[in-house]
Amino acid sequence: MRDFIIKLSSIDRRWVFLLVAICTVVPFLIPGGLGLPQSTVTRYTQLVFDEVDQLGPDTKPIILSLNYDPGTLAELQPMAEAVLRHIFARKGKVIVLTFMPTGAGLAQETIYRIAGEFKDKGIVEGENFAFLGFNFPFAACVQGIGRDIRKHYPQDQRGVNLDDMPMFKDVTNYQDIHIVLDLAGNNYPVAWISNAHERFGARFAMGVTNVMAADFTPYVSSGQAQGMLQGMRGAAEYERLLVEAGYWPTTGDATLGMDAQSVTHVLILILIVLGNLGYFLGRKKGGA
Repeated sequence: MRDFIIKLSSIDRRWVFLLVAICTVVPFLIPGGLGLPQSTVTRYTQLVFDEVDQLGPDTKPIILSLNYDPGTLAELQPMAEAVLRHIFARKGKVIVLTFMPTGAGLAQETIYRIAGEFKDKGIVEGENFAFLGFNFPFAACVQGIGRDIRKHYPQDQRGVNLDDMPMFKDVTNYQDIHIVLDLAGNNYPVAWISNAHERFGARFAMGVTNVMAADFTPYVSSGQAQGMLQGMRGAAEYERLLVEAGYWPTTGDATLGMDAQSVTHVLILILIVLGNLGYFLGRKKGGA
């Protein structure tokens, strides 16, 4: 056994790369994932879920700002899908927009794909959702919504006037919006807080990549943000809440991603332990 561990500690690194690849890919190939237990849902995720859970056919719409591109797709796309499914399951109304030209196509594909899943449940464009597309400059648009959304968004992406869509009948500015939820792979949440929350009193929540979460936590603690989804873990927690509440039958890509991360992390820990054991056993054998 001792000689085996010493030999194993000097294994060709290409085998290590192969093992990591297997641990990363296999969970995505198993229907429903590995079913690994998740930790308790964090308070910040629960706060966002509770905000969306207040939506209904007769409530104010939510603004969902999708500000991510392919570089942060893995963490933020599952958030967008889970939130949209929650909104449509509640038969709420959502206004989707983006300020990233490199992410406009992703935002458009996402809203229409998820809305299509609920087509048989009466989800209709113009009544339950609207995609306003890409616009700029960011600060002017955010402040403009605080005065009159029609000033910067007279039409949706299709060219249909907002006044011709039932969901905008009583919508003028942030006072007519339930909450703004920004899913961002950049610093836009801070600008939303400065230009929408502080200036116009808009209620705000966000979803960010895991590496950014520590920078934005103070805004939740201070009450400037009503909640925050933190990276893939936050998306997986939201998926879990959707399933537990009966809004969606299964978890999604974020949960699969967490399975892959967990298995890969366990593999790395095992390799570290074996490497250190092999090193010390080899030293002892050499010294003898």
